[in-house]
Amino acid sequence: MRLPGRTRWLIVPILTAAALTLGACGAGAASGAELTEVPVVIDELSVIADGRLAPIQSVQLSFSSGGEIREVLVKEGDRVAAGEVLLRLGNRQQAEAAVAAARLEQLGAQQGLTSIQDGAATVSAQAQLDLANAREELRQANYRWSVQQAGHRASQATINGAEASLILAKDGLNRAKANYDGLSGRPEDDLERAAALTQLAGAQRDYDAALRNLNWYNGHPTEIQQALLDAEVAIAQAKVAEAERVWEERKDGPDPDELALAEARVANAEAQLGAAEAALSDLELETPIAGTVANVLGKPGETAAPGQLAVVIADFSSWIIETENLTEIELPRVAIGQPVKVTFDALADVELSGVVTAIRPLFEIRSGDVTYTVTIGLDATDPRLQWGLTAVVTFQN
Repeated sequence: MRLPGRTRWLIVPILTAAALTLGACGAGAASGAELTEVPVVIDELSVIADGRLAPIQSVQLSFSSGGEIREVLVKEGDRVAAGEVLLRLGNRQQAEAAVAAARLEQLGAQQGLTSIQDGAATVSAQAQLDLANAREELRQANYRWSVQQAGHRASQATINGAEASLILAKDGLNRAKANYDGLSGRPEDDLERAAALTQLAGAQRDYDAALRNLNWYNGHPTEIQQALLDAEVAIAQAKVAEAERVWEERKDGPDPDELALAEARVANAEAQLGAAEAALSDLELETPIAGTVANVLGKPGETAAPGQLAVVIADFSSWIIETENLTEIELPRVAIGQPVKVTFDALADVELSGVVTAIRPLFEIRSGDVTYTVTIGLDATDPRLQWGLTAVVTFQN
């Protein structure tokens, strides 16, 4: 069985004494004395392990984004408060402009959503009005379609009137033509002939108009005219159907699609603002804990890579010890709250007491042994203590 570091030291004197005893027994056996077996005794009063001194808490800080270090605001040994800015990267103006643009978009998106929500009553009334107008357009299109069909263009009285007008127009045309024929032999610049020609032209127009009216009343649309009438009715019907759909959607509130789009725009704008603010925040390295600046690795003008260690902050108000070689054999004899004594290789005159505060569940392999890290909280301190000092931890029963 492998015995851990300092634990093995307790066994050596006992084994040596046992060996001496056995040697004496061997000498006695040569003279004929009875040989008595002496059992090996191992001191199990205490478990001893090596440890390392550390502050009660510490953080190693790095930038999440890379860039040139513009400002270093602290130096080693400075006391800092939680949330204090330690270092800054460059390109801040560009990041601030991105935040401003994102805020503007977020404001516009929110106003758009509010407008849709607040204008729901107006939108509903407009949808109702649009439906009424669409239905009126359809009524007029149907009327124009019906009055253009054969047999529906005029009443019989209207047709009779048109026929009479045509007869009168034809009589007037005949008389005007006879009058003009009687003067047609005169010179073109003859005033009487010119007046007769004017009367003839007017009579011809009246006759043609009366004939067109009568033919229209008795006729039917051409193929092209009928197609146009049909298309006009179809368009009007489609407008009514769309207006009815919109009315059904908006009679109880805003258009669901418009509302969903406005809400999605707000959500996207808020996400963009959050990303822009995060990018701006990433240009500053803040400490999450109060403590002392233990190490500053970055300098102005240097390039900080993402994840590269830049600052170490430690809280030296109290200390802990973390064991390094406590084995699986010894672990069952260690418990939370167990008292310990701690000494230091570098400080022979310092002995501190403490208690076990934590046992890390995850094991490590050290020098072929399965070891566990146990954390000890110290009850007192000493001004000579330094981070990393090697300690000897004695777990008391």
